[in-house]
Amino acid sequence: MNALLQTENTAQIARVTAGWKKAGLPLAAVRRYWRDVHSPAIARRAGIWDYRHFQYDPVRADLFAPLDGILLACPQDEQLMWTSDVRYADEAALDAFGASPGPEAKALILGDIDLIVDQSTTYKAVGANARTFRDDTGEATPQGTPLHPTYEIFVRQRGDEASFRATMTRLAEAWAAAPGVMRVRLSLLDAPDMEAERAAGYPIKTHPVERQYQAWIDLTLQNDAAARPLLGAVPDLAEHVSTVHAYPVTTLCTFNYAGRPTLAGLRGFPAYEALTALGGLHQAEPALLEWMYGDVAVGVTLDPNA
Repeated sequence: MNALLQTENTAQIARVTAGWKKAGLPLAAVRRYWRDVHSPAIARRAGIWDYRHFQYDPVRADLFAPLDGILLACPQDEQLMWTSDVRYADEAALDAFGASPGPEAKALILGDIDLIVDQSTTYKAVGANARTFRDDTGEATPQGTPLHPTYEIFVRQRGDEASFRATMTRLAEAWAAAPGVMRVRLSLLDAPDMEAERAAGYPIKTHPVERQYQAWIDLTLQNDAAARPLLGAVPDLAEHVSTVHAYPVTTLCTFNYAGRPTLAGLRGFPAYEALTALGGLHQAEPALLEWMYGDVAVGVTLDPNA
C-alpha cells in the first residue's frame, strides 16, 4: 500500500453530499461561492481527516462501452452539479465535527444551503465500504482542474444490497488492476438518514428515492480510451447494477488532508491559485500563516508529502 492509500484509508467514516443549485442562480456564481466561500469555512471545522470538493460537467453517457441492461444517460434536469466528500478518522472525530464551531456560527455556515441548494442528498459510508483501492496519480491534494481525466461514477443498484455491494467491490478491484486506470476510490453509500441530518441542523432537501444513488467511484484515467472496456470487467454487472452515471470533473479542490486544512482550505482556492502561479511561496510560510489564522494553521504546508 502506497502512502496515498494509507493516508486516505485511515478515515473510517465518509459523509458524501451531492447536490444541485436553485433554479435562476447562475451556475458559475454558485460554483464559485461553494468553492471559495462555503468550503473554507467547512475546512476550519474540527474533526475532518479529508475533504474534497468536486464540480461537474454533464454526464458522459459515451464514456463506457454500452452494456445491455445498464442505463448510462441521465436527463439534464436530474444531474448532479457538485459533491462534497468529507471523511473522518472515527466516530469521535465525527462528533467533534458536529460540535464545531458552535451553534451560532454553525447556523450561519448552514445558511449557505438555503441560499444555494435546490436538492441535496447526504450519504454515509463506513469502514471498508469507503476506501481507496489504487492511486498512482502522485497527487495527495489535487487542486483545480484535474491533471488527468477524472470522473465521478454514481451507481444505482438492482436487486438486494448485499449482492450489489459485493459486485461493486469486485468492480473496484477489477478497475484498480486495469490498464490506464490511475485512481479508484469506492464508497458504498448508506441510505440517507433524515433524522440524523435534521438533528444536526441541516435543512432537508433530499432527492426523491428513485434519484438517489447507492455507490460512488472516484475514477482517474490516463486517457478516456481506458474507460471503454471497464464495465465489462465484471460479467454479471447488469444483474446487480441498473444505472451508471459518469460525471466529468471540471474542478477538484482538496481542502483538508491527513487531519489538517490544506493551504487552499486555509486561505481559499483563489489565494492558493494566485500564489502558486507567481511562486509567492513565502506567503505559505508557517510564521505568516500562523499569525494570520492562529492554531488552525499549525502544520499547514504547500506540499503535504514534504
